[in-house]
Amino acid sequence: MSEEEGRKKAVFPSPLPSRRPERPEERRWPSPTPLPVVPTEDVGKVLKQILNRLDAIEKRLERIEKMLMAKQLPV
Repeated sequence: MSEEEGRKKAVFPSPLPSRRPERPEERRWPSPTPLPVVPTEDVGKVLKQILNRLDAIEKRLERIEKMLMAKQLPV
């Protein structure tokens, strides 16, 4: 090491990464993932499909409930 390099190190010490210690909760949770980009037209279609499926499920549950009620009455 030359004399000039020694002086530079004395005047300008090597920078240490200034990082604060991680908290336990920071290590525990994963970083959030971004939502997929969906065109607004498709969002309306998807919501409509979801509502249709929920309506179909509700109708099936009502039929099952009626069937169970019919079986319970004679007993």
